[in-house]
Parts: sequence; C-alpha cells; structure tokens
Amino acid sequence: MIKVSAVLTALAFLVLINGCKPDEPVGNQAPDTFISVERIDRSGENRLNTSVYLSWYGTDQDGFITGYEYSTNQVDWYPTQRRDSTFKFSIDPGQDTADIEFYVRSIDDKAEKDPTPAYLKVPLRNSPPEVSFDSKSFPADTAFCVVTFRWNFSDPDGDNTVAKAELKLNNGNWIEIDRSKIMISLRAKDPTKTGSTQADLFYNTDKNSALSVDGFVSGGSNTIYLRVQDQAGTVSEIDTSNVVFVRNQTSDLLLISGQPPNVNSVYKNLVSKTYGKIDAVDFAESQGAYQPKFWNPTFTLLTGLYDKLVFNCDQSLFSNPMTGQSGLLLEFASEVLQNYTDGGGKSFIITSFPAGFTPENIRGALPVDSLSTTSGQAVINKDSAVYSSVSGWPVLRPSNLILGVDPFVPTADAEPLYRATLTKYGAWSGPDVVAARRRTAGKTKQVFFSVEVYLLNKDQSVVEAVFDKVLNQEFNW
Repeated sequence: MIKVSAVLTALAFLVLINGCKPDEPVGNQAPDTFISVERIDRSGENRLNTSVYLSWYGTDQDGFITGYEYSTNQVDWYPTQRRDSTFKFSIDPGQDTADIEFYVRSIDDKAEKDPTPAYLKVPLRNSPPEVSFDSKSFPADTAFCVVTFRWNFSDPDGDNTVAKAELKLNNGNWIEIDRSKIMISLRAKDPTKTGSTQADLFYNTDKNSALSVDGFVSGGSNTIYLRVQDQAGTVSEIDTSNVVFVRNQTSDLLLISGQPPNVNSVYKNLVSKTYGKIDAVDFAESQGAYQPKFWNPTFTLLTGLYDKLVFNCDQSLFSNPMTGQSGLLLEFASEVLQNYTDGGGKSFIITSFPAGFTPENIRGALPVDSLSTTSGQAVINKDSAVYSSVSGWPVLRPSNLILGVDPFVPTADAEPLYRATLTKYGAWSGPDVVAARRRTAGKTKQVFFSVEVYLLNKDQSVVEAVFDKVLNQEFNW
C-alpha cells in the first residue's frame, strides 16, 4: 500500500510539472466592467431629468483596458474611449416618464469584450419647458402702432422636445405661433381705430402678415403672454410682458423728430400749420428710448402706414440698444427710407451732418452723392440768401449766422432745388447745393435739405410757404 501510494504521488507530481511547462501559454482572461452607481432608486418627482451623468471603469487580470462600448438595448453598441459622459436620453412623445436600460462593456488589449456588461436602470421624468420674453428687446412704455419683440424658449430635455408655442394678447384667445421664429411684430389690422381689435402678426422681417390675433388694444394698454408645450404635453409657466401703450394712427402724414425738444416743437408747428392733422414721434426723447430697437421690421411696418413722412434730425449720434452700434438716425433709418421711397412713399427730410461725415450709408436713401472733404467751413451769413433755380420756390434767408453748412453734390437721380450764397473760411471749397428733390414721371417723391430749414426764418411766412409747397403741392399725387 505504501509503495502504490508513493507511485501515485510521483505520477501526480509529474502531471503537475508537465501542465506548467513554460512554453505553453495560459488563455486570455475576459475583462470585467463596473458602473460607478450600482442602482438608482428614484420615483415620482424625484426621478432624473433626461440629462444624466454616468461613469464606469473596467479591469483586466492579464492585460489592460483599451476602450468601452455602451448600449441601451444590447443590440446597438457605441464605442468610446471615455470613462464618463453626460447623456441626453429621450422620452417618447406623450409619455411623462421612462426607464432607460443602460449597458456598458469594456474591451481589453486582446480585443476581448466583457461577456457580462455592467447594467443600470435609469429612471427618468419629463422636465417642463421654459419660455421668456427678451426684455431688452421689448419696447419702452409706449409704442407707435407697432410692437416688436424677441422671445426664447428652452427645455432641459432638449429644445427639440418643445412641440408648440402659443401667444395671447390681453383677454384674447391663445393662438399657436411658429416656434422657430423668435422675432414677432404686432400691428392693428386697422390702426386708425381705437379699442380692442384684431392685430396682424409678422415674423422676423416679413412684410406680409402670418396670423391674425384677437385682443389687441389700439390706442390703449397691452400685455402679451407666452407659453410653450413639450412633446409630453407638459406646459411651461406663462411669461408676461411689460405693459405697453400702443398709440393709434390719426393721419396719413407722420412727423419723425430726432432733435432737442425746442427744435422738434418748431418743426411740429410748421408741419401742423401747413398740413393740418399729423402724427408725430420723437426718437430723441429720453435719450433715444423710443427709437426703434429694430428699424427693420418696426420702422418698416410703421412707415408703411403713411403716405407722407417728414423727418427732421441733426448730427447727433444715437446708440442702438440691441446692437450697441452708434450712428446718425438717418443711417439707422436709411434702408427703410430707401424701400419706402421705392415703394411710392413721399418724404421730406431735413438734417445737418457732423464734420467729416461720408455719405456711403445714406446714399441710396437720400439724394447725396458727396460732401466736401476740405478743411475749414462754409457759412451762410445773416444777409445771405438760399435761393432756388426752380420756378415757384421762394427765397429763404436766415435771421442769424449759420455755421458749418453742409452743401452737397446731388446723386444722378436728383435735381438741385436750393443753392446757398456761401462765405468760405479756411481752405473750404465745395458745391453750393443745400436742397435737392427726386422725381419720377413728373411726380416728386422726395425733398431733402442739408441745412436746418427752421433757421432760415428771417421771414417765417416764407418758411411756411416752403412746407406748404412740399406737402400740399409737390406731394399732392
């Protein structure tokens, strides 16, 4: 018995030695994978929103990890070199909750994949969307006929999950709006009426109305409401605008002023006395608070209501609150004015330019091709005349010296209307034209002065005669 036992022991030792021969390799061991969070126990309102941060890691006993793959169905696997990521999961439309099956497996240096991927069930809930007015874009407390603003929406589950946006005016009905159009303008269908009425809604810079909205108050105070709804049917909290008083239209002539109150008052009196009932807006009031924040579309939609415009401004610079851009009012308005004139509108524009001004930004809107670039200045003396070579226009004379006059070379489509007898100081040289008009088929569509007409008031009745000539004769077609 002892001998047999000894023999068996020896045989077993030999087998063990033969099984561990150094030239016979041991098989590769598969990697193992772990998710940092083993379990998420959340229910009801405590469920996670659809943006979830997850992390994982892998181990390999006989090698190293070269990468990972993750999946939500164990069919479609996505490779990654990362060991963590923030995932934006989705919830099916019409559903408020979902349980996501998340799998991840590691891959070792022999390209072998973990046969038992790590698993985590992720409980999700739908998050409500959000909507808001861009308060910076909203008009001041008063708007003239047109209200323009921008708005925004978002959703923690992804902005693409927002399915519907709606707008309401005052006590009107909710109406669905295009959620891809973030600029909206509202204008009464008949701006000459007062009280609750239908409004046309315009998107972005469109000239044609996209929708009709009820509840708009023309000549009264307006509050606008917004809400959005996501694909799960969850509705956002309602955002409420500031109250804005919307003035209504009372005339076919609009006076646009951009000068100090005393000057604006003179022009307003001149236009009212010679034309009668007018509408007037002051873009210089309260440091420019009432200028259009969006010249297009706001100024486009406003001027489109009027047959005639009178625009008085000067060399003062204004800052646009939306863009921060600084410029003359006429520079901001130039594109709209050109389109207005091309569309058959009639405009009487009076301004003065700052020293060194170049007319590139206004050349299409105004009949100004160039200004003098020489040093020094041109002056209209108290005893000088501003005269017209066109019959039927009276001679204008200043009651005081006018410094820094801006005579110009008219564009090819304009004709000189007034010239000035100038006194030249320094090395100044240049043209003597201070007014021009544009005509088509014998009809005047624009009259422009580059000198302040209210200063040519040695005989006030003559100034009034010029305004009467422009507004009631030249524009009478």
